[in-house]
Amino acid sequence: MPEPSAPIQTDRPFQRFRVDLVDQAFAPHRHDTYTLALTLHGVQSFDYCGETRHSRPGGVVVLHPDELHDGRPGTDDGFGYAAITLRPDWLGKVRPGHGLPFLPGGLSRDASLVRAVKTLHALPETASALETETALIELAQALDALCDAPAPVQRFVREQVDRACALIEAHLEEGISLATLELETGLDRWQLCRAFRALRGTSPGRYLTLRRLDRVRAGVQSGDRLADAAMDAGFADQAHMTRQFKAAYGISPGQWRRTIIQDPTGRLDQTVLH
Repeated sequence: MPEPSAPIQTDRPFQRFRVDLVDQAFAPHRHDTYTLALTLHGVQSFDYCGETRHSRPGGVVVLHPDELHDGRPGTDDGFGYAAITLRPDWLGKVRPGHGLPFLPGGLSRDASLVRAVKTLHALPETASALETETALIELAQALDALCDAPAPVQRFVREQVDRACALIEAHLEEGISLATLELETGLDRWQLCRAFRALRGTSPGRYLTLRRLDRVRAGVQSGDRLADAAMDAGFADQAHMTRQFKAAYGISPGQWRRTIIQDPTGRLDQTVLH
Protein backbone atom coordinates (compact mmCIF):
# COMPACT_ATOMS: atom_id res chain seq x y z
CA MET A 1 0.00 0.00 0.00
CA PRO A 2 1.50 3.39 -0.93
CA GLU A 3 2.61 5.60 1.90
CA PRO A 4 0.51 8.74 2.40
CA SER A 5 2.17 11.89 1.10
CA ALA A 6 2.20 14.96 3.31
CA PRO A 7 2.06 18.32 1.52
CA ILE A 8 5.58 19.43 0.73
CA GLN A 9 6.91 22.70 2.12
CA THR A 10 7.10 25.10 -0.82
CA ASP A 11 8.24 28.32 0.88
CA ARG A 12 11.74 27.99 -0.57
CA PRO A 13 11.91 24.72 -2.50
CA PHE A 14 14.29 26.05 -5.14
CA GLN A 15 16.32 29.02 -6.31
CA ARG A 16 16.25 30.55 -9.76
CA PHE A 17 18.73 32.71 -11.59
CA ARG A 18 19.87 33.81 -15.03
CA VAL A 19 23.49 33.95 -16.15
CA ASP A 20 25.20 35.68 -19.08
CA LEU A 21 28.92 35.00 -19.43
CA VAL A 22 31.46 36.23 -21.96
CA ASP A 23 34.88 35.51 -20.51
CA GLN A 24 34.06 34.24 -17.00
CA ALA A 25 34.82 30.58 -16.25
CA PHE A 26 34.08 28.44 -13.22
CA ALA A 27 36.89 26.25 -11.88
CA PRO A 28 36.05 22.57 -11.24
CA HIS A 29 33.72 22.35 -8.26
CA ARG A 30 30.85 20.34 -6.79
CA HIS A 31 27.88 21.21 -4.61
CA ASP A 32 25.13 19.15 -3.02
CA THR A 33 22.24 20.57 -5.05
CA TYR A 34 20.80 19.67 -8.41
CA THR A 35 21.38 22.34 -11.03
CA LEU A 36 19.15 22.39 -14.11
CA ALA A 37 20.23 25.02 -16.62
CA LEU A 38 18.34 25.79 -19.84
CA THR A 39 20.76 27.22 -22.41
CA LEU A 40 19.29 30.40 -23.89
CA HIS A 41 22.00 31.52 -26.31
CA GLY A 42 25.55 30.62 -27.28
CA VAL A 43 27.35 27.41 -26.32
CA GLN A 44 27.69 26.31 -22.70
CA SER A 45 30.74 24.05 -22.38
CA PHE A 46 31.63 22.04 -19.31
CA ASP A 47 33.54 18.96 -18.18
CA TYR A 48 31.35 16.41 -16.43
CA CYS A 49 31.70 12.71 -15.64
CA GLY A 50 34.98 12.45 -17.51
CA GLU A 51 33.93 14.11 -20.78
CA THR A 52 33.69 17.60 -22.26
CA ARG A 53 30.09 18.44 -23.09
CA HIS A 54 28.39 21.28 -24.94
CA SER A 55 24.87 22.60 -24.51
CA ARG A 56 23.25 24.74 -27.20
CA PRO A 57 20.07 26.83 -27.08
CA GLY A 58 17.08 24.73 -26.07
CA GLY A 59 19.15 22.11 -24.24
CA VAL A 60 19.04 21.46 -20.50
CA VAL A 61 22.15 20.78 -18.44
CA VAL A 62 21.35 18.50 -15.47
CA LEU A 63 24.09 18.39 -12.83
CA HIS A 64 23.68 15.74 -10.14
CA PRO A 65 24.58 16.62 -6.56
CA ASP A 66 28.26 16.24 -5.65
CA GLU A 67 29.40 15.55 -9.23
CA LEU A 68 32.54 17.47 -10.20
CA HIS A 69 32.00 19.96 -13.03
CA ASP A 70 33.18 23.30 -14.36
CA GLY A 71 31.71 25.80 -16.81
CA ARG A 72 32.87 28.15 -19.58
CA PRO A 73 31.76 29.75 -22.83
CA GLY A 74 32.11 27.40 -25.78
CA THR A 75 32.66 30.27 -28.24
CA ASP A 76 34.02 33.81 -28.14
CA ASP A 77 30.43 35.11 -28.08
CA GLY A 78 29.74 33.77 -24.59
CA PHE A 79 26.50 32.10 -23.52
CA GLY A 80 23.48 32.57 -21.31
CA TYR A 81 21.22 30.25 -19.37
CA ALA A 82 18.25 30.19 -17.03
CA ALA A 83 18.86 27.88 -14.10
CA ILE A 84 17.21 26.26 -11.12
CA THR A 85 18.98 24.81 -8.11
CA LEU A 86 17.11 22.24 -6.07
CA ARG A 87 18.19 20.53 -2.87
CA PRO A 88 17.87 16.73 -2.98
CA ASP A 89 15.70 16.59 0.14
CA TRP A 90 13.13 18.80 -1.55
CA LEU A 91 13.09 16.53 -4.59
CA GLY A 92 12.72 13.56 -2.26
CA LYS A 93 9.56 15.04 -0.76
CA VAL A 94 7.70 14.76 -4.07
CA ARG A 95 8.92 11.22 -4.76
CA PRO A 96 8.99 9.54 -1.32
CA GLY A 97 10.78 6.24 -1.03
CA HIS A 98 13.01 6.75 -4.03
CA GLY A 99 16.70 7.46 -4.33
CA LEU A 100 17.98 10.35 -6.44
CA PRO A 101 17.59 10.26 -10.22
CA PHE A 102 20.81 10.47 -12.23
CA LEU A 103 20.90 11.57 -15.88
CA PRO A 104 23.90 10.00 -17.65
CA GLY A 105 25.78 12.60 -19.66
CA GLY A 106 24.12 15.54 -17.93
CA LEU A 107 22.45 16.84 -21.11
CA SER A 108 18.94 16.56 -22.52
CA ARG A 109 16.67 18.13 -25.10
CA ASP A 110 13.67 16.15 -23.92
CA ALA A 111 10.52 18.22 -24.48
CA SER A 112 8.96 17.30 -21.13
CA LEU A 113 12.09 18.25 -19.18
CA VAL A 114 12.52 21.52 -21.09
CA ARG A 115 8.87 22.38 -20.44
CA ALA A 116 9.15 21.53 -16.72
CA VAL A 117 12.27 23.69 -16.28
CA LYS A 118 10.65 26.61 -18.13
CA THR A 119 7.47 26.29 -16.05
CA LEU A 120 9.30 26.26 -12.72
CA HIS A 121 11.57 29.12 -13.75
CA ALA A 122 8.63 31.25 -14.90
CA LEU A 123 6.42 30.80 -11.82
CA PRO A 124 5.38 34.24 -10.56
CA GLU A 125 6.22 35.33 -7.05
CA THR A 126 2.51 35.13 -6.26
CA ALA A 127 2.25 31.46 -7.29
CA SER A 128 0.19 29.37 -4.90
CA ALA A 129 1.52 26.37 -3.00
CA LEU A 130 -0.54 24.15 -5.32
CA GLU A 131 1.05 25.66 -8.43
CA THR A 132 4.54 25.35 -6.99
CA GLU A 133 4.08 21.78 -5.79
CA THR A 134 2.61 20.76 -9.16
CA ALA A 135 5.58 22.29 -11.00
CA LEU A 136 8.01 20.43 -8.74
CA ILE A 137 6.21 17.13 -9.32
CA GLU A 138 6.24 17.65 -13.08
CA LEU A 139 9.98 18.30 -12.94
CA ALA A 140 10.53 15.16 -10.85
CA GLN A 141 8.44 13.10 -13.27
CA ALA A 142 10.38 14.43 -16.27
CA LEU A 143 13.67 13.49 -14.59
CA ASP A 144 12.40 10.04 -13.63
CA ALA A 145 11.34 9.35 -17.22
CA LEU A 146 14.92 9.98 -18.41
CA CYS A 147 16.88 8.34 -15.60
CA ASP A 148 17.50 4.84 -14.36
CA ALA A 149 15.12 4.01 -11.53
CA PRO A 150 17.09 4.26 -8.26
CA ALA A 151 16.61 1.62 -5.59
CA PRO A 152 13.85 2.41 -3.07
CA VAL A 153 14.83 3.44 0.45
CA GLN A 154 12.85 2.25 3.47
CA ARG A 155 10.79 4.82 5.33
CA PHE A 156 12.63 4.27 8.63
CA VAL A 157 15.97 4.83 6.93
CA ARG A 158 14.70 8.01 5.26
CA GLU A 159 13.53 9.30 8.62
CA GLN A 160 16.93 8.62 10.18
CA VAL A 161 18.73 10.41 7.37
CA ASP A 162 16.45 13.40 8.01
CA ARG A 163 17.37 13.16 11.68
CA ALA A 164 21.08 13.00 10.87
CA CYS A 165 20.75 16.13 8.72
CA ALA A 166 19.01 17.97 11.54
CA LEU A 167 21.75 16.94 13.98
CA ILE A 168 24.50 18.06 11.62
CA GLU A 169 22.81 21.42 11.10
CA ALA A 170 22.41 21.85 14.86
CA HIS A 171 26.17 21.35 15.39
CA LEU A 172 27.73 23.38 12.60
CA GLU A 173 30.19 25.27 14.79
CA GLU A 174 31.61 22.37 16.80
CA GLY A 175 30.85 19.57 14.34
CA ILE A 176 29.53 16.10 15.12
CA SER A 177 31.05 12.62 14.83
CA LEU A 178 29.86 9.58 12.92
CA ALA A 179 29.81 7.73 16.23
CA THR A 180 27.27 10.22 17.57
CA LEU A 181 25.17 9.97 14.41
CA GLU A 182 25.23 6.17 14.70
CA LEU A 183 24.02 6.38 18.30
CA GLU A 184 21.28 8.91 17.52
CA THR A 185 19.93 7.28 14.35
CA GLY A 186 20.33 3.59 15.09
CA LEU A 187 22.11 3.10 11.75
CA ASP A 188 25.69 1.94 11.61
CA ARG A 189 28.08 4.20 9.72
CA TRP A 190 28.02 2.03 6.59
CA GLN A 191 24.21 2.09 6.43
CA LEU A 192 24.07 5.79 7.22
CA CYS A 193 26.64 6.85 4.62
CA ARG A 194 25.06 4.67 1.92
CA ALA A 195 21.56 5.99 2.65
CA PHE A 196 22.85 9.55 2.92
CA ARG A 197 24.40 9.29 -0.52
CA ALA A 198 21.20 7.82 -1.98
CA LEU A 199 18.93 10.49 -0.49
CA ARG A 200 21.14 13.59 -0.30
CA GLY A 201 23.64 12.93 -3.07
CA THR A 202 26.64 13.43 -0.80
CA SER A 203 28.30 12.22 2.41
CA PRO A 204 27.52 13.36 5.98
CA GLY A 205 30.91 15.05 6.23
CA ARG A 206 30.47 17.01 3.04
CA TYR A 207 26.91 17.89 4.05
CA LEU A 208 28.38 19.54 7.16
CA THR A 209 30.89 21.50 5.05
CA LEU A 210 28.25 22.74 2.62
CA ARG A 211 25.85 23.81 5.36
CA ARG A 212 28.74 25.77 6.88
CA LEU A 213 29.29 27.38 3.49
CA ASP A 214 25.59 28.31 3.41
CA ARG A 215 26.20 30.19 6.65
CA VAL A 216 29.30 31.85 5.17
CA ARG A 217 27.32 33.07 2.18
CA ALA A 218 24.59 34.43 4.44
CA GLY A 219 27.21 36.25 6.51
CA VAL A 220 28.91 37.70 3.45
CA GLN A 221 25.55 38.88 2.11
CA SER A 222 24.98 40.63 5.45
CA GLY A 223 28.30 42.46 5.15
CA ASP A 224 30.46 40.33 7.46
CA ARG A 225 34.20 40.20 6.90
CA LEU A 226 35.33 36.92 5.37
CA ALA A 227 37.38 36.01 8.43
CA ASP A 228 34.39 36.57 10.73
CA ALA A 229 32.04 34.65 8.44
CA ALA A 230 34.48 31.73 8.41
CA MET A 231 34.77 31.58 12.19
CA ASP A 232 31.02 31.98 12.75
CA ALA A 233 30.36 29.04 10.41
CA GLY A 234 32.75 26.70 12.21
CA PHE A 235 35.79 26.79 9.92
CA ALA A 236 39.25 26.79 11.50
CA ASP A 237 40.25 29.96 9.66
CA GLN A 238 39.59 32.02 6.55
CA ALA A 239 42.10 30.07 4.44
CA HIS A 240 40.37 26.76 5.19
CA MET A 241 36.98 28.27 4.38
CA THR A 242 38.28 29.76 1.11
CA ARG A 243 39.60 26.39 -0.09
CA GLN A 244 36.27 24.73 0.66
CA PHE A 245 34.32 27.60 -0.91
CA LYS A 246 36.17 27.40 -4.21
CA ALA A 247 35.83 23.61 -4.24
CA ALA A 248 32.06 23.99 -3.87
CA TYR A 249 31.34 26.95 -6.15
CA GLY A 250 34.26 27.28 -8.53
CA ILE A 251 35.11 30.85 -7.49
CA SER A 252 36.59 32.41 -4.37
CA PRO A 253 34.38 34.00 -1.70
CA GLY A 254 35.80 37.39 -2.66
CA GLN A 255 34.76 36.89 -6.30
CA TRP A 256 31.38 35.64 -5.14
CA ARG A 257 30.86 38.72 -2.98
CA ARG A 258 31.64 41.02 -5.92
CA THR A 259 29.53 39.24 -8.52
CA ILE A 260 26.68 37.31 -6.90
CA ILE A 261 23.21 38.71 -6.39
CA GLN A 262 21.06 36.48 -4.21
CA ASP A 263 17.34 36.86 -3.65
CA PRO A 264 16.10 35.44 -0.30
CA THR A 265 12.78 34.52 -1.93
CA GLY A 266 14.60 32.27 -4.37
CA ARG A 267 12.95 34.05 -7.30
CA LEU A 268 15.35 36.11 -9.37
CA ASP A 269 14.88 38.24 -12.48
CA GLN A 270 18.32 39.83 -12.66
CA THR A 271 21.51 38.31 -14.00
CA VAL A 272 23.61 36.51 -11.41
CA LEU A 273 26.37 33.94 -11.17
CA HIS A 274 26.00 30.82 -9.08
